[in-house]
Amino acid sequence: MTLDDLLSPLNGIIMALLRSRLHFVASKNLMIVGWSGRKTGRTFSIPVGYQLDGDAVIVLISKRDDKRWWKNFQSPWPADLQIRGKLRSTMGEVVPVGTPEFFEHCERTLQRFPSMGSQFGGFRYDPASGLDDEQRKVLCEHVGAVRFEFVG
Repeated sequence: MTLDDLLSPLNGIIMALLRSRLHFVASKNLMIVGWSGRKTGRTFSIPVGYQLDGDAVIVLISKRDDKRWWKNFQSPWPADLQIRGKLRSTMGEVVPVGTPEFFEHCERTLQRFPSMGSQFGGFRYDPASGLDDEQRKVLCEHVGAVRFEFVG
C-alpha cells in the first residue's frame, strides 16, 4: 500500500483542515492546488505535498501516469494555492523530466524525506550518497514536477 492509497480517501478532510484556522497542523508540507481544466473549464482542487524554492513552489507527482491533474500545466496555466493559511494566485508549469532542475527538486525532497524513494519508484534512497544513475532513470519513468510561480 502506498502513501497515495492511504491519503486519497482522506482528501476532503485534509482540504478542510488546510482551509481552517488549524491549518498549521499540516500546512508546512501540504497545500491545496485549485485550477480550471484546460478542456472542460471545470474547477478542481486537490491537496498535495510541496516544497518552497525561493519565490516558487514545487510539487512532485508520484505515479505521474496514474494522475491527470498536472497535465493542465504542460504550458503555463493559472492556479490558486491554499498555502500556509493563505490563498495565493500562481502560474504553474511542468518542469521537464530529466533536466537538472527536475533532479534538483527530486533530490531536495528525498534529502528531507528519504522514505519517499519507495513512493517515487520503489527504491531506497541514501542521503549520504545521493541519487545514482538507476534511481535517476526510475524517477524519469515515474515522477513529474510542477513549478508554481506567484503572481501579483
